[in-house]
Amino acid sequence: MGALFGFSGPPDPRLLARMGEALAHRGRGDVVTHVTAHGSLAVRSVRPKDAPRLRAASLSVDGELAVAFSGLSTSRVFSEPSQLLAAYRERGPELLHDLRGACVLAVLDADRMLLARDGAGVRTLYYGQAGGRFLFAVEPKGVLAHPEFPRRIRPAALAQYLSMSFVPGGGTMLEGLYELCPGHHLSRDAASPEPKIERWFVFEDDRETEALSEEEWVERFRREHAEAVARRLPDGPVAVFLSGGLDSSAVTAEVARQHEHPVLTYAIHFGQGYDNELSFAREVAERAGTRHREVLLRPKEFLPRLRRILWHLDDPIGDPITAPNFELAALVARDVDFAFNGEGGDPVFGGPKNIPMLLHHWYGGIDRDERFRARMYLASYRRSYEEWPRVLAPLWRSKVDAERDLEAVFAPGFDAELPTSFLNKLCAINIRQKGAHLILPKVDRMAGASGLTTLSPLFDERLIESSFRMPPTLKLKNGIEKLVMKRAYADLLPESVVRRPKSGMRVPVHFWFQGEMKRYAKKVLSKKELARAGIFDPKRVAQILGYDTDEGPGRYGLRLWMLLSFEIWRRIVVEREPV
Repeated sequence: MGALFGFSGPPDPRLLARMGEALAHRGRGDVVTHVTAHGSLAVRSVRPKDAPRLRAASLSVDGELAVAFSGLSTSRVFSEPSQLLAAYRERGPELLHDLRGACVLAVLDADRMLLARDGAGVRTLYYGQAGGRFLFAVEPKGVLAHPEFPRRIRPAALAQYLSMSFVPGGGTMLEGLYELCPGHHLSRDAASPEPKIERWFVFEDDRETEALSEEEWVERFRREHAEAVARRLPDGPVAVFLSGGLDSSAVTAEVARQHEHPVLTYAIHFGQGYDNELSFAREVAERAGTRHREVLLRPKEFLPRLRRILWHLDDPIGDPITAPNFELAALVARDVDFAFNGEGGDPVFGGPKNIPMLLHHWYGGIDRDERFRARMYLASYRRSYEEWPRVLAPLWRSKVDAERDLEAVFAPGFDAELPTSFLNKLCAINIRQKGAHLILPKVDRMAGASGLTTLSPLFDERLIESSFRMPPTLKLKNGIEKLVMKRAYADLLPESVVRRPKSGMRVPVHFWFQGEMKRYAKKVLSKKELARAGIFDPKRVAQILGYDTDEGPGRYGLRLWMLLSFEIWRRIVVEREPV
């Protein structure tokens, strides 16, 4: 948590205040500013000024040099804000190689500006230009606070969102609004105001796996994961989002093993008749000795707040788990300030969704062109990759080129020299795209809405680097995914959790849109409203609402959630409807 924002050019107190107001939910502290003739920097902290380590937001100034930080540092080198300023004065952007954690950084050095995002992309940073100024903020709404910023939907982003439920890469749903990619830094100055973007965190070189036995690798993972948890442990009680799957269970076991304060665990379910993982979560909580709570979530609880939920997301994310994330975070924030999660296990250590891609890679047929892997990757999300041309109205459909706007986004990842292993290529793409533009922003926004800071140790940069140094067979072997994690925590977790196949958190939207959410969806996605906006084909959407399409993928509930989420987002952000 914490906020960071600013802009280039002469002072403008009213604009700085507007940006701060737009990000007021990201902290309870005062806004601290640094204003010069060349630009303005501002931070708002969520924790007291005397909090240990770099754990919130800070601003250090020395003459014409100012360094703003927001997030949580796990660096062995930097523990105080003043150290970042001294390091930048001495080394410039090279200091980033020693900065680790969930954080973003902004530097104003006379007329020069530097922005940087952490290696895994746990925190976000957005930027754009309006009114002759370069603007940036930790959330899009900070940039959109400028009254002259255009709010035009980008056609390519529409097809990307419908295909994957998020917008990948450095683009967003709006033209002219950009997201700094993970492990990158941006620099600009008055002489060359066009931003220059470079990558500083590189982890993909898997040509030489370190000469360790499997047992030694298992021990190393256990040690490095324990260190990743230790670097994030706060003082006082802490929560863990415990689904009952392997990833959150391993994090729960490690947090409970190390922490001297109470550990609270929370598991979501959706009521009788729907699949759940409660029994596995209970076993883990009992084994770890946590204070465990099961939370029932139904549409009637979150529908009154759905517009607020999507306002917090900013760039639309069409994953139904967002509403449960929001509701659970609001509950947990009453008890603690920090909550661990198990995000990162799949993209970093080879989750089961890689298996279909591996099968296509090996056995995908004879007549395969150079882009077939990118197409298979898009289809693997099982969203609306095959459906988007039918859903979009003709005018918007004509503005999208599938090869340019979809395939070309992911083809470079498959064509790259490194990593050499195909499994590692998939992991690298998932870390840089799905992790940084879907998983982590979703968690950060939904928790941050209630002032809760999330901690994701499995996305630790050192663990990411290690995962590409170990043999790929420790990630996936004989159909067993995340083998290294299972072996490392076999002694601390119930056997039922270690051996069970992954099922994931399945939100029952397929049934909700036939029952509790049917009326709500029909109102938002009415023929009249869709025709007025002109983006989606009302006839096709009506077919999906009625669950009566004969072609294309099923998964009606998921597709409806994506359409509903986008349409509400559009009305709030583009048409500026009140929340």
